[in-house]
Amino acid sequence: MLTIDQDNIGRDSSYFQSTDTDCFYEVRPQKYFGISQEVAGLHATLKGAGLKDMLDNEGRTWMILRTQMTIGKYASWSDEYDIETWCQEGYRLYCPRWVEARDKKTGEMLFQSKNLWVIMDMIKGRPERPSYIDGRLPYVDPQLRHFDPALPKFPSEDEYNEGSFDSLKVHPTYYDTDYNRHVNNISYIVWLMESFPHEYLDHNLPEFFDVEWKKQCHLGDEIRVETKKKENSEEYYTKILRKCEDGSEEIAFHGITRWRKRVLDK
Repeated sequence: MLTIDQDNIGRDSSYFQSTDTDCFYEVRPQKYFGISQEVAGLHATLKGAGLKDMLDNEGRTWMILRTQMTIGKYASWSDEYDIETWCQEGYRLYCPRWVEARDKKTGEMLFQSKNLWVIMDMIKGRPERPSYIDGRLPYVDPQLRHFDPALPKFPSEDEYNEGSFDSLKVHPTYYDTDYNRHVNNISYIVWLMESFPHEYLDHNLPEFFDVEWKKQCHLGDEIRVETKKKENSEEYYTKILRKCEDGSEEIAFHGITRWRKRVLDK
């Protein structure tokens, strides 16, 4: 169970189950995103700012808008890991949070993620300022832990013009939705990964994600996923499009991924 020390840093340990891994017994990238979401939720809940209580009692909820994740190592089934998380002083309308996981045995970095969350007023349909949770979610001392929350502007789709994979159509299922009654942010990562051909996934692994959630998706939505390649690189742009009532499409999510060759002989 997550514990929080005197510096407001949350720490936990666990291990990877077989259902967290792919056909090579290596952890799926979406599992790292799931861990990041889970420890963020536990940390906030233990400090009196949990999603369920805020939504039930205050009409507010947490929503993630952007994540940059660097993956150092893909763990295997039964590997144990240590995880650390903290949140920082509000930046604009964002509540910045860092999550980092390391191999418990070797100390190797599994992943590091910079995350920008907002507190959404569900009645007014707009974000609260981070000061809404002042006194409930103490920040870490910036002299002890700190990252720059001013993430760069998201790259333009026009930079990715070396062709695209076949468009993938997605139908959200009941189990894609969460307590907010919208598609959970992890499902978008799953759809991003599924837009790559199986043959490509057999030989390559993403080492960096820069992803941005722009619109909510719900049960019944018609969704299309499209991935394009940047010339002379293993960098890709993926967009998830939601069909609107007038028949047009809007971008619900987009992400940049960089990939490396999969090493099968460990």
